Amino acid sequence: MKRMWFIIILVGLLITPLLASTARAQANFYEGKTVNIYIGAKSGSLAIAAQIVAHHLPKYIPGKPAVIVQFMPGAAHLLATNHVFNLAKPDGLTLLAANPNVAIAQLSKVEQVRFDVRKFLWLGSSGADGVAFSIRSDLPYKTFEELKKADKELVAGTTGPGSNAHDFPLLLKEFAGLKLKLVSGYPANSDVLLAVERKEVDSWSALATTIKLAADRGVVRPLVRGRVATPGFENLPVDEDLATSPVGKSLMAIKSIPQAIGRAFAAAPGTPADRVAMLREAFAKALNDPELMAEGKKAKIDFSLISYEQVQKDFNGLMNQTPETLREMSKYIKAES
Repeated sequence: MKRMWFIIILVGLLITPLLASTARAQANFYEGKTVNIYIGAKSGSLAIAAQIVAHHLPKYIPGKPAVIVQFMPGAAHLLATNHVFNLAKPDGLTLLAANPNVAIAQLSKVEQVRFDVRKFLWLGSSGADGVAFSIRSDLPYKTFEELKKADKELVAGTTGPGSNAHDFPLLLKEFAGLKLKLVSGYPANSDVLLAVERKEVDSWSALATTIKLAADRGVVRPLVRGRVATPGFENLPVDEDLATSPVGKSLMAIKSIPQAIGRAFAAAPGTPADRVAMLREAFAKALNDPELMAEGKKAKIDFSLISYEQVQKDFNGLMNQTPETLREMSKYIKAES
């Protein structure tokens, strides 16, 4: 027994310097470097949240590198996601601030998808965020029921298939009886909002926190939300409750999974495991930083750490759909010509 304890202590003494050496090596790697966080939005709650995380993340990465958010809007976040998955060097210096709806685009076999969400190395999420459908505030409709009875078709501005801007109003049109005409091709949600302000389109769907920022300015009126409740929108009707068929309810339920995943961050596939572990630890510590929480409160964004294990589990579950479900999805959520 004494011999066994001696061996255990000896092994510990041998391993400890190696672990310390590895930590020093990683600190030396990040020292003086810049970590770039790519995001497929140029404004809105997702972009603001990414910038807040970037402000505080350097404190917890050994070597304290600079952390910069790089805006790469286009194709409903597919451009940024493709970039990090395929082009970024997997060295731990390039991260993705993801919109988890890109998984819906992957499920729906949108042509521009060049990634697999299951192969990203997820660091965690900075919090869940619901989705909301809104209309221009100058329109006369005060409730979903009033809008449903409208005698004219409203124009919904969207970014593209797989996004909240596109899929949320599409499913309300197909399964809840709204009279909507979807107009796609806007590079980012900020462009759709500008179109709303110019009265070029009548409605806009996006992350609920983003919609709330516009609603607080009196630009839009939120009428429907997704399953995940965002503070202030708890009393809005939920899309699944408005569905008139089991298929619609099922597809809306699938769309609610990315909402629960929220503002997820990832490293590129192939990034060294020790750097990924370091980034995951730094991300978790940053999300518990009181200064980050205070900055989030000022920006009216709720932060709450969702572990990388849970993010990975939810993405894996989302991608594990039956052939029958995928066939139904393909009828309603598809790439546009």
